[in-house]
Amino acid sequence: MQFHRTKLSIIGTPQGSIISPILSNIYLNKLDLFMDKLKDDFDQGKSAKINPIYKSLDYYRQKALKANDQLGALKYLKEMQKIRARLPKDDNFKRLYYVRYADD
Repeated sequence: MQFHRTKLSIIGTPQGSIISPILSNIYLNKLDLFMDKLKDDFDQGKSAKINPIYKSLDYYRQKALKANDQLGALKYLKEMQKIRARLPKDDNFKRLYYVRYADD
């Protein structure tokens, strides 16, 4: 196995440098501003609609609890945990999430 010595780069910031995160934040600031504007334009609605099946199961669970039927309420709760509370495909609700991560 052979090892080759590479030339050191004179551009960029050295890895582990104290100033490295500051410089990357300055450099990526324009991207952050662009993504904020894109998010404002993209986001729509306050929340997704409630899944009607989930709502129905919750109704029967509450009814079982009022009748002091703990096993029935537990059965409905287990069914509720298998499905989403909100509709995954709601045309009136959408969100854009942007996460920027930089590591040395």
